[in-house]
This record gives sequence, structure tokens and C-alpha cells, in this order.
Amino acid sequence: MFTLFVPGIETLPDAATPRLPALERLLARGRGRPLQDSPWAALARLAGGELQRWPVGPVSALGELDAPPPACLRAEPLGAEHERHGVFRLPAATLAITRAEAEALAEAFGQTFGDDGLRLEIASPERWYLALAGDAGGDHSGAPGGQPGWRGFDRPAGALADDQRPAPPEAGLRLLLSELEMLFHAHPVNAARREHGVAEIAGLHPWGGGRLEPPAGLSPLEPAVAEEPFLAGLRRLGAVRGRGHARFDSAAQGAGDIAWPMAIETHGAAGIESIEDEWAAPLLSALRRGRVDGVRIVTGRAVHETRRRDVFRFWQRSRPLGELC
Repeated sequence: MFTLFVPGIETLPDAATPRLPALERLLARGRGRPLQDSPWAALARLAGGELQRWPVGPVSALGELDAPPPACLRAEPLGAEHERHGVFRLPAATLAITRAEAEALAEAFGQTFGDDGLRLEIASPERWYLALAGDAGGDHSGAPGGQPGWRGFDRPAGALADDQRPAPPEAGLRLLLSELEMLFHAHPVNAARREHGVAEIAGLHPWGGGRLEPPAGLSPLEPAVAEEPFLAGLRRLGAVRGRGHARFDSAAQGAGDIAWPMAIETHGAAGIESIEDEWAAPLLSALRRGRVDGVRIVTGRAVHETRRRDVFRFWQRSRPLGELC
């Protein structure tokens, strides 16, 4: 059973999403069941563990940073548009953040919160890591306002209702996020974006907290492949076999392999077309020819399993993705 993770496709509006024949056929003719918790927890189970053992933040950092912090939260930058009815949060994929903008904001963050043991690591313009030095479980007396220090970095927790990302405890981060928003709003990066009529980089969505001490003799990073960094981190730990690939190739991949081609922070209709061409269509062809026995597709809501015999369930007609996920 080849497993393809595509969480996020269930949230794309049908009007903005092109028809994807191969992906729709695999979903329509397979047999679905509700996802128990989150796609990240499902991947951890496939790797033989769970999120307490492999927390999303540190494992993701392991997948894309040379020197990953042991305790961190994965953080998506969020945008804000000031309109008549208030401030609207915008996902990172819509903001067109440059690397220079991200690094300038990270530098300002370090200057403000560095004495509290906090820093921002920039993996990509759309994906940052909020890292805590020293004892991640302890209090840091230097926290602003004399409040208790930043807790929750080292404790994976439940999932957010909106997108199933494992969220940290809110209380320990609320003050930090509030001060960070003020810092970002006043920064020259956002002054320039406002001047050009571009949405501000207004704050962060932190999630997936945890602590993971990198093992001794950790292998070097693999050459970059477009892949969910949590999966890349599990590969680097040796929990998931094989290497990341840019597309499905039955000569290099087969039953038992796992692919998660697009990180949640970069999901969009344009990227879904590449999943259709590089993964769904070749997998459907391999299934028909018997090169794989089955295809498992994990969305943000369900798990769909399609065996070779299911391909011939012609009465199960394709429908738009929003109806199938």
C-alpha cells in the first residue's frame, strides 16, 4: 500500500480548484474512513511511533535545518488586511514573503526576546521555527511583564479545530504572541508593505511543540526535495525508509513507501495540479498495471484506500474534491 498525504485539499474552494481526474478517481473509487486525529499523528503511527515520541516541531526542524533546536514550535507567519470590517488573518501562502523580509523580522525578534532565550529560525519564507534555548520546561524570569516564562514548547497537545495541526497550550504563549504582533506592526518591513498596499506580516501561528534531542551521529541533510518537513525529519531519524522524491516512480518506489509532497503552509490550488501530474496520475497508472497493490490517500479529514480491484468500480463516478474529501 503506497501512502500519499494531501491534507489541505479538503479546504480548497471548488471554484478555485481545477478538476483533477486521477486524484478524483482514486478518492471516488476507494473506501474511506474518518481520520482519527491529525495527519501528523497518522504519519507517526505509520512510522511506528506517536507524537509524544516524535513531536512535529522538532522533527520538522530536523528535516530542514542543519542545526535544529531541541525544543521548538513550528510557526506559520500570518498576514492581516485592514478593511472596514476588521483585521483578517491570511495564510503564509498568500503573502509572497521574501527571504529578506523573514530574516529581518527574525533579527528584530531576536533583539527583543533573545535575553529570554527565544529566537526565530527561518526554514523558508512560509515556515519558521520559534525556538527556546536552555531548559524548555522551565520558567524564564526575564519574560516580559514579569509573567511566567514560555511554557508549552516541549509538550505536544491536542489539535486545532480548523486545520488539525497539533496546537501548544495557549496560556504560555498568549503574551508572547501579543508582543510579537506589536513588534512586527512597527517594523520597517511592514511599513514598506503598507506603503505598497501589500498585506502585513502580522503575527505567527505556532503549533506542534515538543522536545527532541538530535541523536549522536545524525546524518547530513538530504538535497532539498519538495516534501512535508515532518516526513523529511522522520526519514533523517531512520523512522521512515527511503528518500524523498519529486514524483512517483514505480522503479524507485513501491508498496510501503510514503509521500507528502506539499507542506501545509504552501498549500494552494496551483500546487494541487502538481500533485495530480506528479503523484496521482502515475499512482493510478501503477495501480492499474499491478505495480502497486493499493494506494492510501490521507486528507485532513479521512483516509481513503483504493485497491487494484477498486479501480474497476466504474459506478463510483468522480466528483469535485470538496465532495470526496
